[in-house]
Order: sequence, then C-alpha cells, then structure tokens
Amino acid sequence: MTARNSFDLFRWLRRRRAELQFGIRITVAGLAAFVLAELVSLPQSYWAVFTAVLVTQASVGGSLTAARDRLVGTLGGAAYSALIAVLIPHTEPVSIAVALAISLAPLAVLAAINPVFRVAPVTAVIILLGTAGVQEGPVLAALLRTLEVTFGGLVGLAVSVLVLPKRGSAVMFETAGRILALLASLMDDLLNGLLVQLDAPAISRQHEIIQLVFDKMETAAVEAERERRTFLSVHEDLAPLPRTLRRVYHDLVLAGRVAARPLAGTDAMIVARAVEKGRGFLNGIGASLARREPPPAMDALNDALRALAEHVETARGTNGDESGRRAVLDFALEQLQRDIGDLAARAQEFAHEQTTKK
Repeated sequence: MTARNSFDLFRWLRRRRAELQFGIRITVAGLAAFVLAELVSLPQSYWAVFTAVLVTQASVGGSLTAARDRLVGTLGGAAYSALIAVLIPHTEPVSIAVALAISLAPLAVLAAINPVFRVAPVTAVIILLGTAGVQEGPVLAALLRTLEVTFGGLVGLAVSVLVLPKRGSAVMFETAGRILALLASLMDDLLNGLLVQLDAPAISRQHEIIQLVFDKMETAAVEAERERRTFLSVHEDLAPLPRTLRRVYHDLVLAGRVAARPLAGTDAMIVARAVEKGRGFLNGIGASLARREPPPAMDALNDALRALAEHVETARGTNGDESGRRAVLDFALEQLQRDIGDLAARAQEFAHEQTTKK
C-alpha cells in the first residue's frame, strides 16, 4: 500500500470513527450476551443476543430508551399471550388461529398507540407458535423470555456505558456543528440573493436537509437529558442549545423571504463582507461546540451585520414594496445579531463547564 493510500485510509477511518466505534460496541454486546447466556444456561440464548444487539444504540441515552422499550414490550406481550394461551387451548389450527387473533389485535393497537410496546406482538407470536413455548408451557415460556430479554438488555447497557461510550451530549454537540455548517452555507446563499436571483429549488433542498439534522439533534437532546436524569452524564441542561439554534435558523428564513428576489441598490461589497464574516463565525462556533471550547470573537461579525443593516436602513423609501422588504430585512438582521450572541453565550457556558470538570 502506498503512502498516499495509507493516508487516505487513515482519513477515512477518522471520518468514520463514530460508525466504527458503534460497530465495535454492537459486536462486543452480541458476543458478550452469547457467552454469558451460555454460561448461565439460558434455554433460548438468542433472545439475550438479539436484545443486547438491539439495545446497543449510538449513544448511552439511546441504549437506555431501547432497553426500556424492549423490556416493557416483551413483558407486556409475554404476560398477555401467556394468559390467552392458558385460557384458550390451542392444539389444532383453528384454535391456534383464534388464540393468535385474540393476542395480536389488542397488542397491535397498543403498539400503534405507544411505540414502547412495538415488540409486544412479536413476543406474543413467539410464545404462541414457538416450539419452545409448547415444550415449556406458556407461563414458564413467558417468564424465561422476559428473563432472557432482561439479561440481554443489561448486557447491552453495560457495553454502551463501558465500551467506547458515546454520550447523547456528544452526539448533540457534533450535530450542532453540522447544523451550523449548513446554516453558514444557507446564510451565504440567502444574503447573495439580495444581489442575484436565488436558485429556489436548491434553497428548498437546503431547508429539507437542515430540518432532518434538527430532528437528529432533538433526538440526541432527549437522550442526553435521559442520561443526565439517570446520572450517567454530568452535563447541565442542554435544552437551550437547540432552541437557540432554531431561532438563528428562523432569522435566516425571515431574511430569505426578502432575498427571494434581488433588492435594488444593495452594495455588493457590504453583502460580501457580511457573508464572509457570517460564514466564518458560524463555522467557528460549530467547531467550538464540538470541542467544548470558547467561541470565536464576534466583533467582526457584529460590525459586518450592523453595516449591512445600516445600509439597508438608509436605502429605504424607493417605493412601497422595496421599503417594506428593507424593513423586514433590517428586523431580521437585528434578530440574527441578538440570537447569534445568545448562541455564543451558550457555547461559552459549555466551554466553562468542560474546563471546570477538568
């Protein structure tokens, strides 16, 4: 392998570090569950292995949620299907079909209402139709399956906490950095839209991607909060971060409404400076959040946005429509300065928290 190929491989491994660590955790969880289940002679060890693999998520908080859902769903499905199996003898196809229908219908509705129970119908099918259930009897089969799922869930949780652990807070900060990179690109395009006609389909695609990443971040925020409540994380409340990022995004959306078509009389140099400073600051604060370091100074960005706002303000009055658009843009830029300042304050708080822990 040449030096260049080795370097490319190293860069690829660095970019995919999170995915590789996740793969290692999954492998360790599955193997550990199998070995331990065999050592304690669980009758259906694959239930423990399935559960350990399914419970091991991208973050510790996600594993907590998966373990809870798996245990609750299995317990509910096993208990209900065991009751049906006792009350309705099912030794031939017609009676089996009746018992299966009576088991599945309410459990399927319950799973649709509450996703925590989505594994319950599957558990009922295995209890009623599985060969182990016939040999063990429905009650014992239900107890053993619950025991095996609990065992696998505990193994999966232990692996998530002990083997290359990934905290929900870390996922959240990394996702915040990605959002800020996307917002930097969006800000670039929208402000240039004051000078030239925007590519509307391209802007729409950017909004769709940003919304998807926001959804991922909010999931990570829920997982981080669950870790904090269960004392698996020492981070303070992270909920203000996604709210502040949303406000910055909405400010850009408001500015984009003005930039849907060029604004007459706009100075290209003033716009270019605002684009440059905005892109640099948003990317910089994204990097500072990912590393939990103090944010960059925002004086240059404030000066650039203030200059653009003053330029927009002094150019008012050409006609009614232009005047209204300039007023909206002036307001959006003012809000953007304030909300980016709040974002910098959040980043400073997280950096101070990291320094204090050290």
